[in-house]
Amino acid sequence: MLHRRFLIAFVVFVIGCVNKAPTLHAEPSLTGQIHLTDVMGGQDPLIAASRYQLWMPEDTSVVRTIFVINMRAAGKRVFFRDPLWRQMAARHSAAMMYCEFESKSVRENGYGASMLKACDQFADSLDRPELRHAPFVLWGHSMGGRVVQDFVRFLPERVLTFHIALRAHPTPPEQMEEGAEATRVPGLYLMGERDGKPSDIREHFNRARRLGAPRAWVWLPGQSHWPKGMNFDQDKTSKSEWKAWAAHEVVIPWTEAMIEMRMPDDADPRREPVVLRPIDTRRGWYGDIQSGTLNPIDPSRDEGRTGSWFPNHAVAKAWMDFSRPWSR
Repeated sequence: MLHRRFLIAFVVFVIGCVNKAPTLHAEPSLTGQIHLTDVMGGQDPLIAASRYQLWMPEDTSVVRTIFVINMRAAGKRVFFRDPLWRQMAARHSAAMMYCEFESKSVRENGYGASMLKACDQFADSLDRPELRHAPFVLWGHSMGGRVVQDFVRFLPERVLTFHIALRAHPTPPEQMEEGAEATRVPGLYLMGERDGKPSDIREHFNRARRLGAPRAWVWLPGQSHWPKGMNFDQDKTSKSEWKAWAAHEVVIPWTEAMIEMRMPDDADPRREPVVLRPIDTRRGWYGDIQSGTLNPIDPSRDEGRTGSWFPNHAVAKAWMDFSRPWSR
């Protein structure tokens, strides 16, 4: 009889575990299907051939923005294995699109048009018309950072904010120039302390800030061009090392602040392109890149146009705490 009671209790326990198991994976921010599309190349107009992957939270009624991730290896980590980016996407009704190409520019070789074509194809195949117009949050590592930089020049009205991560190689001077509309696009320059830092990207940042661009320079303390354990062919980077290299403490709050500041409450990308709200850089916080000091911006002074701009004290404080030490 005792054996029978034990057997019954064990079966009930197992059934209970099986019934409860799905709840371990029911986090809505991490569920969703990955979709594929292949863009065929063309000459008139010039469109580069490439494959794209798209993920969105399964309970999203309307996609309001698209996180466009570029560059293999580090980009794959952001797209496939970074729960914080997916959770952020869920909080803001965003899709994530991974671009499987490397390019030095997007205008001259058709990759900008290719990215837009991919969104159109996903809109048709998934019956998601909003994907044709949803604004982009751009992220690119290394040469992918140059893609991001160039897309801002190519179609600034489609870019909500951008992240250039450890862009190590110099860029031709003609690709460094930004028009007035492009300089109004907010962005982060994420640069490794131990990485090669071409003077042109620093001048790109400085020139944009002198023109009043809402941008910030973020040092990654102790970081090289790749996170430890990663290269083009492998990803053995630990969670803690990835978090430090990816600068989540700054990137996540910055991105969320930009979405909240720039996306109109009544925007509906299913019907038409979203007219993003401009950023008033006369308000916010100024961060001195050399000393790490923070001050609220005083519109009557010019100091706020030589260092990093932040939308609020919380993001500025996150930057100050993350980017120490300042002896660079």
